[in-house]
Amino acid sequence: MRLRTIFLPVFAVAALAGCTDSGESPAEPVPANGDAAYLSVRFETRKTTRSSGESPGEDESDLQKLCFVAFNDRETVVKAPGATAYFTEVSPVTATSEVFKVSSGTVKLLAIANPGPKLEAALRAMNGTTTYATFNEAVTAAGVTEIADDTRDIDRGFAMINSGDETDRDAGDVIADPLIDVSDNVVTISKDMDAEAAREAAGDNPAEIKIERLASKVALTLADEITIRPEGADFTFGHWTLDALNTAFYPFAEKTLLEVSHTAGGTYVRNFYTRDPNFSGTVGEGIDNATVDADTFEPVLVEPYDWMIADSLTYCVENTMAAGEQRFGNATRVVIRATYYPKDYSGDWFNFAGQNFADLAALQLACSKAGSDSNLAAACKKMFDKIAAYAAAHNIRLEGSDFASLKEADLAAVSNGGEVLKEGREDIIRWYQDGLCYYYYEIVHDNETQVEQDFGKYGVVRNNWYALTLGSVDGPGTPWYPDIDEPGPGDPDPEDPIDGSGYLGITVEVAPWIVWETGIGL
Repeated sequence: MRLRTIFLPVFAVAALAGCTDSGESPAEPVPANGDAAYLSVRFETRKTTRSSGESPGEDESDLQKLCFVAFNDRETVVKAPGATAYFTEVSPVTATSEVFKVSSGTVKLLAIANPGPKLEAALRAMNGTTTYATFNEAVTAAGVTEIADDTRDIDRGFAMINSGDETDRDAGDVIADPLIDVSDNVVTISKDMDAEAAREAAGDNPAEIKIERLASKVALTLADEITIRPEGADFTFGHWTLDALNTAFYPFAEKTLLEVSHTAGGTYVRNFYTRDPNFSGTVGEGIDNATVDADTFEPVLVEPYDWMIADSLTYCVENTMAAGEQRFGNATRVVIRATYYPKDYSGDWFNFAGQNFADLAALQLACSKAGSDSNLAAACKKMFDKIAAYAAAHNIRLEGSDFASLKEADLAAVSNGGEVLKEGREDIIRWYQDGLCYYYYEIVHDNETQVEQDFGKYGVVRNNWYALTLGSVDGPGTPWYPDIDEPGPGDPDPEDPIDGSGYLGITVEVAPWIVWETGIGL
């Protein structure tokens, strides 16, 4: 696969005398957008390598369309005389230089590659009063398809935008504005330099703009050997998916630079944490998460996500939160579906109050010995009542008339048995039907930084690649999907601080794309 750090290395502006435009009333009249000038653009991609192998994704750096927005020194958009739009589009993108008219009031520049429908609509809606701030408002109800293409069939490409200037920046500094100052690259048309000479001079005096993807990438692989605990237990990986996903993004998100630098050089000097619009005071606001179907008890995943096999990857909208809001309901996570059996177990097995039961007969025997007034007997009755209600709703005839007379065939007639038994926070029999269980892992962005700024440890950040490797499993997960809105007994509340899920040992290594090499254990 080709992984390429994106550069738009040459932006040259040939401009007439510096007229500007602004939403404010200037002391002296100025032209709305200035006189005609020329912008010369040459673009290329520069390949980078990944320090620990390649990914099955391809062409994530392809430039299908480029849109350029010019701003004056007050960060108000300006357009070329006679132009109908406040941006210039280059499509298809070629390796040759493009020369087009711009306003002579151009001082700063923004580049957007491969915009999705909502982002392109924002470009087309700009007018003479649009400032950078008003353009850079949250794009809401925007899923991953707005910013990430299907790498199996590249069509639109991945949405990208200026990454901001890291020059002379230190850890803890904030990059709030991605606009690139091109004033030193301006070539003025004068009596001594006609338009053609200005065009040529502009091409010889490039300004560099670095762009980055708005999408985040997550990949999950299995270690060559997975350590299973306790000894003798059996774990079989099934599938994985993403959950708790952000539904809004800023075209450019304010960045806090972190202490961690990139081990292989590449595009960035330091890693960073962004501030996105998903959180504004209510836990989970702007977060889309899976639900459980009330009839089938099957998890309904967030579109367009589905269950994925190991050694695969996917993309998502960045999702970050302030340090004080690192909560279970806010953080994007990986959910793993697997089977787990204690030593010598198979088929359905059960757990109650920390005690395992190898099969239905073992549970029924323990229930009879515990006595009718025991907590176990109450949980077993509740289990039968749930199964009976499921059977009635699905026109199933049970062989058993109470818990003691339940048959294996009655259990086999129920789908998603672990989910069927869940009743909020109430203590229940954990029914691992055919060993089915679920694990979750909140993605860690950075656990090494020492900068005490308004950023968090957890979250997914644009243009970061989170490469997760499952290397150990320390016990069974839950027999129900870990639903944020409907937690089961022992599950975190949405407002609970993230504790790392209690399962996981994590190591992080950073390399260009950016790649986070992360090992996880369950």
